[in-house]
Amino acid sequence: MKHLAKIFFYLLFSVLLGAIVAPWIYRGIQRVPAVDFGNVASFILEVQKMPFHRYFSRSIQVAALLLLWPTFRWLGIYDLAGCSIYPNKYARADLLFGILSALLPLALLEILFLWKGWYVFTPMVHLLLLMKFLMTAVVVAMLEEYFFRGLLLGICRRAFGDQGALWLTSLFFAALHFLNMPHGGEISVDWFSGLRLLGEVGEGLPKIPLLLGAFTTLTLLGIILAWVTLRTHSLWLAIGLHAAWIFGQQSFNQIALYAISTADRMFPWLGRPQVHGMVPVGVLPLLSLVLTLVFLKMWCDLKHSNS
Repeated sequence: MKHLAKIFFYLLFSVLLGAIVAPWIYRGIQRVPAVDFGNVASFILEVQKMPFHRYFSRSIQVAALLLLWPTFRWLGIYDLAGCSIYPNKYARADLLFGILSALLPLALLEILFLWKGWYVFTPMVHLLLLMKFLMTAVVVAMLEEYFFRGLLLGICRRAFGDQGALWLTSLFFAALHFLNMPHGGEISVDWFSGLRLLGEVGEGLPKIPLLLGAFTTLTLLGIILAWVTLRTHSLWLAIGLHAAWIFGQQSFNQIALYAISTADRMFPWLGRPQVHGMVPVGVLPLLSLVLTLVFLKMWCDLKHSNS
């Protein structure tokens, strides 16, 4: 329990640090001139137009990333072996298979959405935006997997066993995604804007059916990621899955618009994506995750039979 208390302090300090530095980053980027150099100028302008809550979220992620290694040392963990994560001779294969087993069911699901007219195709994407999605997917996947399936899952296994750790970390993983900042933003950003946003955490949550749908999806994602980590004693398969889900969903959100006039008309089969439009809701998205889980079990069983 002592280790869990330290993890809680790590999370709290990351959030506070993000709240403090976010206004500085926001004001600094606003002063960057949009240099006329190809698409760089448009990219700078796009970043400058981002609402303050986006800067706040990114600041938390960067703070958590920078504090992750010192936290490992504070906990007396000097390598991932202390969390039952070991070198993986199938690392590249696991990473690639994780990407494919996440993207294929997701692509089939998105094709179905477009074919049925539940989403409308709007091809408005350029290379720099795809690169931004890819960078976000890689950074977020590595950070969250090192924390949730590396550090937290490893520590919880000591206290609660494999099954208890799987469920505890998956539920915690799902719950944290609802602690995002409100989207209203602030017209005038001062040095205390980040701290004020902390008082608004959790505002604007969706209605109960959609909230439960999004929570179920995120919990299943956490279960899949924890299961493959426990099965492989490695993070590579989970990182491939996580990055592919983020990249695939962000790219689809960019080229397609939700076209169902009444948000809950198709529910429980399909609902408007929740948690900032990034988490598909409904039975159909869950079925795509079940298909991913089937692929993963076949892959893990194949590797086990060949070892």
